[in-house]
Amino acid sequence: MARPLRIEYAGAFYHIIQRGNERKEIFKSDRDREKFLKYIELISGRYNIRIHTYCIMNNHFHLILETIEPNLAKAMHTLNTGYTVYFNTKRKRTGHLFQGRYKAILVQADEYLHHLSRYIHLNPIRAELVKDPKDYPWSSYKFFLSEINSPGWLKTDFILSMFDKDLKKARVLYRKFVIEHIGNEIDVIKDNITAGSILANHDFVEWIRDKFIKDKSDREIPDIERLKKRPSLADIISKVKEAVKDEGFSRKIAIYLSRKYTAKTLNEIASFYGNIGDTGVSQLCLRLERKRKEDRQLNNLISQLEKVWNVET
Repeated sequence: MARPLRIEYAGAFYHIIQRGNERKEIFKSDRDREKFLKYIELISGRYNIRIHTYCIMNNHFHLILETIEPNLAKAMHTLNTGYTVYFNTKRKRTGHLFQGRYKAILVQADEYLHHLSRYIHLNPIRAELVKDPKDYPWSSYKFFLSEINSPGWLKTDFILSMFDKDLKKARVLYRKFVIEHIGNEIDVIKDNITAGSILANHDFVEWIRDKFIKDKSDREIPDIERLKKRPSLADIISKVKEAVKDEGFSRKIAIYLSRKYTAKTLNEIASFYGNIGDTGVSQLCLRLERKRKEDRQLNNLISQLEKVWNVET
């Protein structure tokens, strides 16, 4: 199994996901959850970590954190080890508590942090634990709506400032942003993640690739293969037009391949091709993916085009 990318630098934002071993419960009581929050407070102070969002579920947890120094691995080691010792001692058990290493997705903050925060805060809704995220006691959502009793280590202002400079207005707008997208909050995450490790637009991914990855080998970081140089939008449309003479059909295939292989965002693809919105791009790609599974001739055509770039999703 390929090792996940581990990129650390000062000022980085991460989505941390950690699951219980065999997906078993890692929080069995409110006392456990309270203790875990104490460990979050500990790493926040000891390692100068800013916590922007959290959600504690029964068998996993989510964090959005920012590293002021490049020390994510040290902070997560302290968090996971400390909580594991507490949990095992309390229940007189031994062995692993967590399922392997934590997952750390690098996030382009200005583009996607608010979307990611919404996705995390809606975890209890997707799990059908509550009908309104404000009713779930073990996430940071309630502190985005009111600063009453908010822990000092939780930093909500950065994400709220994306909605309005006036904090009171920002809280109202954030709640609207969360509630109105229940059911489709995952789309923007799925559509803009690269190699399962970076939630960002094309330029940010290229910056990461050039600064941290280009001199490393695939053997050092197997996920690198999916971050190597990808075809441009111009490359794709040129090759597709050579193979498909029908202008309308070639446009659809080009949009589909652009979404699949360039790491461009929906908005960037829509702007490049024109006369289509980001939702239209997403829907077109879904339709073509379904049709490809049903139409062997179409699948063969697209497969031949894919071989031109020898890329993989």
